[in-house]
Amino acid sequence: MTEIKKLTKIAIVIVAIVGFLFGTILTFLYDMTMNPEGWTNPYYPRFFGGIAYLVSIFAIILLRKKEWEEIKLTFTFLYSFFLPTLIIEITVTAIFGSTFQPSTVLTFLTTTTPLMAVLLVLGIVTYLKQVK
Repeated sequence: MTEIKKLTKIAIVIVAIVGFLFGTILTFLYDMTMNPEGWTNPYYPRFFGGIAYLVSIFAIILLRKKEWEEIKLTFTFLYSFFLPTLIIEITVTAIFGSTFQPSTVLTFLTTTTPLMAVLLVLGIVTYLKQVK
């Protein structure tokens, strides 16, 4: 059995914090922070916020485990969550970016998209270092 490395634990803590923040913003603060465009269907962002909460809960559960073999599959799920999210954000920005306000496009390009890309790279690097 392989022990969980410190870098892996740090990466899991980061996912828990980011998942909790995104979950809170998208579920409860959507109208105040994320809806400058006046979208009339708030259910998709709130659904995504619920998924972000689940990711955060899974990350907290993973922190209680001691062995890598116990968390390998769930760790892979946690970080594979960021790949489709990143693809969707880039696609939405490319297709609908001209219809958004400049502040919304700036938020996508400077905050959420780079954050998701960094988290995805962190997950890949952590997984590769843990497996070695």
